[in-house]
Amino acid sequence: MRKFRLLCAGLAATCIYVIISLSGGTDGFWAKRQLQEQKRLLSARTQQIQDITDSLELEFTALEKDPDVIAAFARKLGYIRNGERAVKINGLLTDNDFDFETGTPLKATEPYTLPEWFCKAFALAVGALVYALLLLDDYRKGRLRTTTPAVQGIPVYDVPQV
Repeated sequence: MRKFRLLCAGLAATCIYVIISLSGGTDGFWAKRQLQEQKRLLSARTQQIQDITDSLELEFTALEKDPDVIAAFARKLGYIRNGERAVKINGLLTDNDFDFETGTPLKATEPYTLPEWFCKAFALAVGALVYALLLLDDYRKGRLRTTTPAVQGIPVYDVPQV
């Protein structure tokens, strides 16, 4: 009976350890979900930065080669051509703000997981509890042996071996 109690307690502890480790451990489902969310955010941010880069490259190419774009950009900065007159009207908002904000940087973080010692300690506690419950059940049913059992109905002789 003792082997049965130990086997059941060990089986319960192992099952609990596997369940906790798979759900909340370092390589568990919870950590995997957190990493997938980080990957999604980083991918979206990478795509936004790539779009800004493409836009800036297109604007740079236009500023290098297209004289009309160069003239429009120079006017935006307040320059005028020879022979033109600048008229400044007070009260109008100027569009001289060049905003090339790419946002705040995102950093990958370690996912939150249950520590390994917690998984093992909880599994051992469950195993000890199962062992104690089985021991109490055997004690309650009177199956707990304290001495060697006597075989009923069969005489036992202590005969030396030849």
